[in-house]
Formats: sequence, structure tokens, C-alpha cells
Amino acid sequence: MTQEQPKANEEARSQQAWTDIGRRIEAQIRHDLATWAGATETDSWEVIGRRIEAKVRAGFATGVGVKPESTWEEVGRAAEARVRADIASGVGAQDGATWDQVGRRVEIQVKTGLGNWAGASPEDDWATIGRKIGDKIEKTVKEAVENLKAERKPSEQEPADKPPEDSAASPGPSV
Repeated sequence: MTQEQPKANEEARSQQAWTDIGRRIEAQIRHDLATWAGATETDSWEVIGRRIEAKVRAGFATGVGVKPESTWEEVGRAAEARVRADIASGVGAQDGATWDQVGRRVEIQVKTGLGNWAGASPEDDWATIGRKIGDKIEKTVKEAVENLKAERKPSEQEPADKPPEDSAASPGPSV
């Protein structure tokens, strides 16, 4: 027997062992998914997949308040309506408000909030509000810079060339 034959037999056994492991893993996954979805492990993957999809869709359908046998389109519409109603309620829009109506309410709230902060009136348009926001920011920055400059100016009682009192500089040798 050559040295290549035992090596080839060993590789074949190893490959067979890994194939067996893969089959056992697939069988376990098939069993678990089929059991969860209400199928049998002897069903095809296509049947198991359809059962999984139906169970997931029924769960989503129930979660958004439609019948478990509803289509994905019906589930999607119900989910969208629920999200829209929750957002509409949060911004003070009426029940059954459209996305346009919800959007207008959001815009009014944002515009009013920013406008109030910037000193704008409710009748001001976005361009005016934007200018007023810019003016307020510019004024705030200028005031902050002026305050910093005022803090850094030496007082009239201290000479400008005198080092700060907590400085580590020594007065030099005495003569």
C-alpha cells in the first residue's frame, strides 16, 4: 500500500464525517422550524417556508389589528394607518388625518417653536424666521466674545506687565 492511499482514505472519512454533521444540523433545523411553523419535518423546505411565512404574517396581522389570514398588502396598510394615527395624535392632528395634514401640523409646531425662540411672529414666513434665528445667534456670539474680552482685560489697578499672582515666574535675583 502506498502512502497516498491511507491519506486519501483518511480525507474521504473526514469528508464523510463533515457531510454527516451537516446533514444532522440540517435535520435538526428542519425539525425545529417545521415544528414551530406547524409543518412536519418530512415536508419539503418549500412547504415549511410557506408555513413559516404564513405564521409570521399572521403574527404581524394580529399585532396591527387585522385578521390573521390578511395579505401582506392588508397588513402593510394597517401598519401604516396605525403609525400615521399614532403620529397624528402626538402632534394634535385629528383622527384619520392624512400624511399631508400630519406634516402641516409638524411644520406649524416647528415653525412656532423656532419662531418664538427667535422673536418672530406667527405670521412670519420661513425666510423671516431664518433671518431672525441668524440675528439671534450672531448677537449671542458677539455678546459671548465681548464678555470674554472683558474678562481678559487687566484691571486698572494692576500694571499690564505684571505676571499673574499664581505664576511660577520668580522675581529674579536681588541685588
